[in-house]
Amino acid sequence: MHCKVASFILSLAMTGLLIAANAQAEYLVAQANIENIKERRDVVVTQDVSPLTRKWGDVSFTLSGLIEVEGSLVHVEGSDEDDDLRMSTVQIGLVAELSPWLGGHVVGLWEEDDTEPMVVDEAVVTLISPCQLFGQTPALHLGRQYLPFGKFNSGMISDPLTLELGETHTTAALLTLEGASWSASVGAFEGAVEDGDGGIDSCVAVVEVTPRAGLTLGASWLSDLAESDAGLVQDEGLYRNEVPGWSAFATLQHGTVGLTAEYLAAAKSFQSGQVEVGEDLTGRRPEAWNVELSWQPFDHLQLAARYEAAHAYQSNVIRYGVTASYGLCDYALLAVEYLHADADGTAPEHAFTAQLAVEF
Repeated sequence: MHCKVASFILSLAMTGLLIAANAQAEYLVAQANIENIKERRDVVVTQDVSPLTRKWGDVSFTLSGLIEVEGSLVHVEGSDEDDDLRMSTVQIGLVAELSPWLGGHVVGLWEEDDTEPMVVDEAVVTLISPCQLFGQTPALHLGRQYLPFGKFNSGMISDPLTLELGETHTTAALLTLEGASWSASVGAFEGAVEDGDGGIDSCVAVVEVTPRAGLTLGASWLSDLAESDAGLVQDEGLYRNEVPGWSAFATLQHGTVGLTAEYLAAAKSFQSGQVEVGEDLTGRRPEAWNVELSWQPFDHLQLAARYEAAHAYQSNVIRYGVTASYGLCDYALLAVEYLHADADGTAPEHAFTAQLAVEF
């Protein structure tokens, strides 16, 4: 499916937009929250981290970073235990505000055994329109970024199954609009999976509403779920028919108690010859859902519990567990987690993880 309408809208928007540093700084925060460590840290510390900022007149540069060290113990019933200690994440971000209307940000990422040496994880410029739309000022984000497909809120160390299935990272143009109680985004990008003529042929869209304080509802859509980072397609040269993906999510916060729920799935089935049956995609129409309950008994401690499952993905795995996150200070977070996994054709797995994260 070629998203010609969205591509045309984005092309028109690009001709009338100017780069805005304040909008791109807010967008950087939103994208960084994909790493749920930042979301957990915000709950259990009393102050915001003050990154290193240098100003020369109207020009400013802000440097920030994140370091995560993890120790884990995994026991698969009927086999030996496997333990590990690793520097799981090093993230360096630079935000440049060159004038009231010009800015950009770059994020470098290093993950042990995954991204060595460090790679450019994000590189985005943000443009803001001189004209308003529906009473709001639209902004356009251009560059390598995480698409707003799925919400992936979590109070756990481990990523939810919805993120593992749906997270999508690519170079895109994303048009965003935000009101007092709602936000919407639509984006276009060149698909990397379908063997076609190339060009901007894939789309993403998301809408969120906050009908009352503490309650957020949303839905998102991706024109081809095979474009996600899950690597679902077996032979890209044979892939012809796009399989859209969609998600719905809700978050509810009441005092110190929070509830998060999300469902993400393919809108139709993959053809059997085009999927990696026996790998992560173990059926033709993958879906995943996640429910989490969080509680903050006192200022520096958050407790979270998760129950999640997948169908036609990762052998119909069911996972549940708990995480305790404690703010050692405004810059450091200590967390421990237990996660149980049970999938078809495999023995139950018990995973224990401890994480120390430092943000600056």
